[in-house]
Amino acid sequence: MKKRRSIWFFLFWLLIIAILAGGAYTAYLVMVPTRTNFVSQPKQSETTVDLSLNRDQLNALAKTYLTEQSNGQFDFKVNDDNVTASGTVKIYGQKLDTKLTMQPKVAEGGNVIMDVQKVELGKLDLPVDVAMGYVKQMYSGPKGVQIQPDQKQIALDLTQLTKKNSWSVRADELNLKDNKFNFTGVMKNAQ
Repeated sequence: MKKRRSIWFFLFWLLIIAILAGGAYTAYLVMVPTRTNFVSQPKQSETTVDLSLNRDQLNALAKTYLTEQSNGQFDFKVNDDNVTASGTVKIYGQKLDTKLTMQPKVAEGGNVIMDVQKVELGKLDLPVDVAMGYVKQMYSGPKGVQIQPDQKQIALDLTQLTKKNSWSVRADELNLKDNKFNFTGVMKNAQ
């Protein structure tokens, strides 16, 4: 004689089948890639932001950058009529104060050229081209800074110096007397 099964037996197996089917469906939903429709915007090669700074803001920005890059070895100051960079160098085991007095100008492509007018070692004024040759040999900073002793200048490639997360900066105006320093922040857009 056949044994008749209880209704609970069938409900149990129905529940097991429902749980397995629900698990399989959930796994399917997790594995299927999502479909997202993005609204296409016109493509531009770059986005720009205009930056206007005063002397105090530029000095604070330079101090922050130099503290990051050179561990506070150099001090950079934008004055009313010139720009000075000062620090200490070790010569024959002695630490000596150094100071470069420069005149900035905007170069092609938004880079900056610093015309070196005076180089001091302690209280001694040095010939600019000789001192710049020594500075070039001793310099071990970012690649965007090019020391050019024959032209008595320091070239700052702002694109290379400020490039971070596809952002860079170009100089537009450096007016010491009127306290106007205008830059353009440039972000390269993904294509």
